[in-house]
Amino acid sequence: MKQTFLWLVMCGAFGAQAQRSLEFRATVDPAVQPLAASGRLVVYLIDQDSELGRMQPADGPFFSDPQPMFSVEVRGVPAGESMVVGDDAVFFPVMPSELKPGRYRAQAVLDMHRANSDWHREEGNLYSQPVTFDVTEREQDQIVHLRLDQRVGSYEAREEPGIHQIAVVSRAMQEFDPDRSMLRAAVIDPIDMEEGRRYPVVYEVPGFGGDHNRAEWMAARMRFAEPDSDLGRLARNAFWVVLDPEGPNGHHLFADSANNGPMGEALTEAVIPAIDAAFATIPKASARLLRGHSSGGWSTIWLGMNYPDTFGGIWSSSPDPVDFSSFQAVDIYADANMYRREDKAQEMGSDVVWIPSYKDEHGNVGMTIREENRMEEVLGPGNTSAQQWDSWLAVFGPKRDDGTPADLYDPKTGTIDRSVAKQYEKYDIVRQLKGNRAKFGLILKDRLRLIVGDMDNYDLDEAVKKLMVELDALSFAGDGAPSGYIAIVPGKDHSNIFDTPEMEAIPWQMLQELERKGHIPRQAKKEGE
Repeated sequence: MKQTFLWLVMCGAFGAQAQRSLEFRATVDPAVQPLAASGRLVVYLIDQDSELGRMQPADGPFFSDPQPMFSVEVRGVPAGESMVVGDDAVFFPVMPSELKPGRYRAQAVLDMHRANSDWHREEGNLYSQPVTFDVTEREQDQIVHLRLDQRVGSYEAREEPGIHQIAVVSRAMQEFDPDRSMLRAAVIDPIDMEEGRRYPVVYEVPGFGGDHNRAEWMAARMRFAEPDSDLGRLARNAFWVVLDPEGPNGHHLFADSANNGPMGEALTEAVIPAIDAAFATIPKASARLLRGHSSGGWSTIWLGMNYPDTFGGIWSSSPDPVDFSSFQAVDIYADANMYRREDKAQEMGSDVVWIPSYKDEHGNVGMTIREENRMEEVLGPGNTSAQQWDSWLAVFGPKRDDGTPADLYDPKTGTIDRSVAKQYEKYDIVRQLKGNRAKFGLILKDRLRLIVGDMDNYDLDEAVKKLMVELDALSFAGDGAPSGYIAIVPGKDHSNIFDTPEMEAIPWQMLQELERKGHIPRQAKKEGE
């Protein structure tokens, strides 16, 4: 509070020379938090001119239309005392005093925990209701008051027959960090389970922002599927397990890493044995299938490659970068900068060309990599936001002396650190394939089914194309053609890829795989197949 007081005094002393000031003052309601509060105070805005409609400001960041946000770290603030967010805050894209004139809605969040990528899922976090305010062109000081009178409660999954919430302690993770030793998952029983029968398992890794509570949605989808449909048959012939990939650094991808610990080891040596012990599963690799989209899609490939004695078939869609020479739209090994392209700027006669991170279904840029990283810096300075880029830094990169993920690139300028980029190679799926074609080539050609749209909003298709070239160049002697494939679907993006025949065929392909391995009864092909 001393720094805030001095800043306010200086504004008053030099008011004749200063521009108008705008600051937000957030107060904790003693009724929801009687004790002193500490954490990251974030003020989210939405400009009324935005097409975001009546979205809540604190639902940001918004990739299609990035909105202003500001944050400060607070420590031991008593209930009822104001916390000030002004021009000394971490900001995006401008300081509060530099906001353009207009009407805005503001909402404050006090994130008191670093355990998840989504503050809504962290019990005890405080937030305010949205407040509308106007920024005018008049040079006058302005204060926007926000009352933190809402508290995030505990989430309890609805008790539903056939869904089991499990928590397993990993000894390996306990040695790494006792506070992060518990892994969670939700197990969906096969519909109409037969007593005495053992079943295969589909392990699903949710995409970024998802967790094991997705099982409620998946179970409902299975229940409503026609019994003789492909999904209906799969629901009656296999367990479906939804894993929780969340942690303090966001999605940990189930890869062993310096920042997140031995997550792959914890899954394969603690969670899966616990599930096999508690449920009527078939404890064989060929009876464990993998399914994931986006970050979950990357996880399934990684797990399938590195734990071939634990998992069998892999169904991945729109995975995070599988070749880091196409890390979205950047080659981290050859390009100089993560944020901008000087060569393209010269071609286009511009001073700078910012590299997009997100494009809509028409190819229009909604957000650049620089903008996304600046928003993450507001949410968690020093690579601690648990958002997408910071989660990648945590999985693929080394740990700094202060315990936070190291920078792959300068967060202000975007300049890539070659020494750090070199360390990313061990998580580069295509580089791993090139380094051991005999091992990984056979696994991927036979087990991997990968689907991506050629208009992926995050340019993830570019890396997949490089993986496809490598796998197409490989041939192995053996009985019959490999079962794997890569499908690049024209005109489809990261979301509408789900509305394609290729994606709709996944349950049928899983059934075929399980029938071929003898894990479920064979069924005659449908008419016309």
